[in-house]
Formats: sequence, C-alpha cells, structure tokens
Amino acid sequence: MTTSTTTLPDTARAALQSRLDGLLTQRVVAFAETTSSGATGDAADRAGNVEAIIRLEDLDARIAGLRDTLNLPSAPRAVGDAVQVGSRVTIRFGSEAEPEPFLLGLLEEAGGSVEVITPASPLGKALLGARSGDEVAYRAASGATLHATLVDVEV
Repeated sequence: MTTSTTTLPDTARAALQSRLDGLLTQRVVAFAETTSSGATGDAADRAGNVEAIIRLEDLDARIAGLRDTLNLPSAPRAVGDAVQVGSRVTIRFGSEAEPEPFLLGLLEEAGGSVEVITPASPLGKALLGARSGDEVAYRAASGATLHATLVDVEV
C-alpha cells in the first residue's frame, strides 16, 4: 500500500515540538534583552543589545522552520519505497562521486555513523517522496540549483 509521503512520524513530531518549545522559551529571554534602553548606556550595553537582536532573528528563523515542518500531517505506517522522515537514504552527488549514506530526520536521531538531512532543508524537501533512482534538484544557500541521485531508500 502506498500513501502520501509528505508526512511526519509521531516520534519525530514529538521531538520537533519539544525543540520548538525550548526555542520559544529562549526567544522570550532574547526579546527581554532587546528591550533595554537602547540609546542610553555605554557602548558595551548597546553591543549586548545588538547581539540579542541577532540571536532573536536566528531564533525566529529556526522557530519558523520548525513550525513549517510541524504543519506536515502525521505519517501513516505504509508508504512503499518512497523517502519519508526517518528513512535511511544513499545519495550520489555528481555523476562520479561515491554514494553517501544519510538519515532524513532529526538531529537527535543521528547515530554516530550517519549524517542527518533535516526534512525542512532544501535537500530534505526535495527528497521527500522520491524513490530509488530518482534525481532530485534543490536550491543551495548560494542560490545555485544542485542535483543529487537517490541510489537507495530504507523506509
């Protein structure tokens, strides 16, 4: 039975929600640090305020990414051989490169021997629903479009 593959397993959803709760708590602290008097105080006070604003922007981006991921529906159990959150995948970057193993999931799920691709990353989004032999395209942070071939999927 094959069903929708753009889903999120319950264990991954719980881990993401826990991470989101922690980031929201950190955001409250960072926001409090940005509401200091601003123009008053010495240069060190103003520098601390700038650092808090930068940290607040970083937290906001991470929170938005987690909220986007949490908006995925819960995962059904049977998905065939398509990539889903929690799949172990083997990917070839470039035609002559050696295939590399990855886990499509949360950083907390990583084992010592495999790197993690998060489902909210550009490559992670491109891999969701792909099957062995598929070539996926994704946009790197630099704006370049990159390609990878999905060699194998273990659901």
